[in-house]
Amino acid sequence: MIPNLLLPLTDWNPQFFREVKGRFKPKNIGIAIAGSLVAQSMLLLFMWMALPSSIKDAYNRYCLSQGSYYERQCVLDATGNLLINWQLWWFDLFSILSWVVPFLLLVGGVYQLIADLAKEERRGTLNFLRLSPQTSQSILIGKLLGVPLVLWLAAIVAVPLHLWSAAVAAVSTPAVLSIYLVTLMTCGLFYTGAVLYALLGKAQAWLGAGGVWFGYSIVFLAWQSTGEYATGRLYLGPQKWYFLSINQSLLWSVLFASMICVLGALGLWKAINRRFRNPSSTLISKRQSYIMTLGFEIFLLGFAVRYIDKDFFYLIPDLIGFMVGNTIWFLALMVALTPQRQVLLDWTRYRQNHDFQYQPHQRSLLRDLISGEKSPALVAIALNLLISVAVLTPWIISWGDTELKTTAFLGLLFSSLFLLICATLIQSTMMIKSHKRTISLAILLGLPVVILPIFLLMFRFNLNSHQALLWLFSAFALPGLVNASIQAIAFGLLAHIATLAILMTHTTHQLRQAGKSELKALLAQRQI
Repeated sequence: MIPNLLLPLTDWNPQFFREVKGRFKPKNIGIAIAGSLVAQSMLLLFMWMALPSSIKDAYNRYCLSQGSYYERQCVLDATGNLLINWQLWWFDLFSILSWVVPFLLLVGGVYQLIADLAKEERRGTLNFLRLSPQTSQSILIGKLLGVPLVLWLAAIVAVPLHLWSAAVAAVSTPAVLSIYLVTLMTCGLFYTGAVLYALLGKAQAWLGAGGVWFGYSIVFLAWQSTGEYATGRLYLGPQKWYFLSINQSLLWSVLFASMICVLGALGLWKAINRRFRNPSSTLISKRQSYIMTLGFEIFLLGFAVRYIDKDFFYLIPDLIGFMVGNTIWFLALMVALTPQRQVLLDWTRYRQNHDFQYQPHQRSLLRDLISGEKSPALVAIALNLLISVAVLTPWIISWGDTELKTTAFLGLLFSSLFLLICATLIQSTMMIKSHKRTISLAILLGLPVVILPIFLLMFRFNLNSHQALLWLFSAFALPGLVNASIQAIAFGLLAHIATLAILMTHTTHQLRQAGKSELKALLAQRQI
């Protein structure tokens, strides 16, 4: 009967109707509602057990008294009953529901989406969906909305208790609505990321859900570690972003979180649309990468540009934080822009064929490297780095200290050279036939990006010239530049340039040899 009532959905989104028809069965609905009610009952029982049972509970959290929190001793009223702070009790219940329900929606939804797409891939039905007349947007929206639908039903059953606890605890309506809005936005972001993770061929649903669990736990610990967050005097978000006090206003905090979720989901959405229709394509195009990098750099700069009156004590630490975020962004960008090995082979064969049989209207090589879909990503990464430097330069120029400005620009130079070396390594590794190239690449990049900086941080209080030189060969050279000598800086700069030149020569040789080999094989087949 229920599927018949949902037949109108076929006109709006056939894929969503397919998911609803397969999941919205009476048995699943009953399990979701019963499970939600049982979980709420257990939570109420747990909260009830936390109440003071007798006058012997001298320092119970929910006792009313005239003393301070640490002197909160349970007292009796005129009739001999314990005085209970019911408003605080209901507020704690509201807080638990506000954290637990989004946690279950995020972790459970991510797990279900990854597992469902992995199952579709194993059965071969995902390729059938690609060949269907539906648009990729229609199929992906149907998946995003339909797969975790039963989980959302269980969450909706908990809404009445959540609203009731908020009303009794005197929580403001905007605060309650903000929780629902941020939960919807966050789920949209993480669900889109889960679909992309699955389309990349990652079938480990438990790994994706575990990553969300870990990230959510960090946010919760950050909230719990500061009493001002828990009591509502501060809200989750940065202290300053472009001179705006985000964590001191509920409106700014919600708008900031919504901006991150919407922009992140849009970027991921473009990637999954490309990947769904063409699994061999890069996640984003080179043209898209330039726009995305510009937006990300402007966003990231807001965390550094925080004060109208410049405090030079915080400028270098702010720039280091900026470079850490930049390194993560560019490593992800390299993965998103680097074509697969077969695509690179096809491109090199195409270029070699045009060199062998020259055509007057052949496409410019430089233009192909800047905006081509199948060309190597080195030139595109270099242009993205120039965009990053262009965004940062006005901020650094505004500094009053000439020595600090020189150190900052040297840090940008070292960081850009290091990231170009990483891009060249990734490009060269993609040309290797071995299936273990990903492991080799992770080891090569893990040493300067993760292991060496962590090791050097142990000596941050007594940095000598040798340790400063080691910083120059890590992903974050700026701490070493502050204490390094001119000779050490010159040596590190020459080492970076020489390494980049050698790797680029090797990569260019790889591409040319691959193109010649592919062209010879193709010509041999034509002669036969």
